[in-house]
Amino acid sequence: MLSIGSTLLGLALGGTGIAEPDPLAGEVLALAARGDPASLERAAALVPEPLRTDPEFRSAAANRALASLLAAAALREASAASPGGVEGLLAARALREEALEELRPLVRAHPDDPSVLRALAVYLGLGGRIDELEGVAREARRGGEANPWIDFAEVSAVVRGRAPAEVEVLLASYIGRHPGILPARMSLARARLAQGRREDALDTLDALLAANPEHDGAKALKAELLGPPPARLEVPVAPAGVPPPSRPGRLPRKVEPGRSGPP
Repeated sequence: MLSIGSTLLGLALGGTGIAEPDPLAGEVLALAARGDPASLERAAALVPEPLRTDPEFRSAAANRALASLLAAAALREASAASPGGVEGLLAARALREEALEELRPLVRAHPDDPSVLRALAVYLGLGGRIDELEGVAREARRGGEANPWIDFAEVSAVVRGRAPAEVEVLLASYIGRHPGILPARMSLARARLAQGRREDALDTLDALLAANPEHDGAKALKAELLGPPPARLEVPVAPAGVPPPSRPGRLPRKVEPGRSGPP
């Protein structure tokens, strides 16, 4: 069932600092850390529906929910930056709700499971629900081990509503501590772009593509930044001295002979 191979799995998990209880859960989490749409889709596909309700595979099911939450957040972020992104925003909301439906029974049945706590923390963090996240993060850190996904949840919550310059500082600090969690790098590129720092955004995208050459989202944004500027629509201007029509769209009535105008 493992499809990306032990080398990639070891590299990805080494970058995240997470040890998973079974290989399937580890592969799903490794794909989630890559952050590109194709990897997130593959992560979800690795856990078919029968396994999601099997207690033995609860870690894999929780990691699947986490990957789906990341996919929804990435789609929402990309759609919000697009002039015609309404459909994408609706699709992102639907995907998040599907992930939440999968996560709810896991939280009820296994509230203390580290994988479940991690997915719940990411859900709360991406939603900006800082107060609720605090207790979950404390519980997840009870073992005292560093947890880059809990840190990701916290930084995701904190940057909601912040100015792009503040977002950049917070994300850059997080990436410096946890370079293996690639979704944060795409957000950093957008934060730099929002400040008008095109070259810095391109540098961030290049670093992301060096870590994951398959990241289609980064490829698309880079191509957009390097492409020609959109053509400007020139609106014709009437020459000076030409009066505008008093009643646009109406033709003057024909005046019959012997009459000077309308009665």
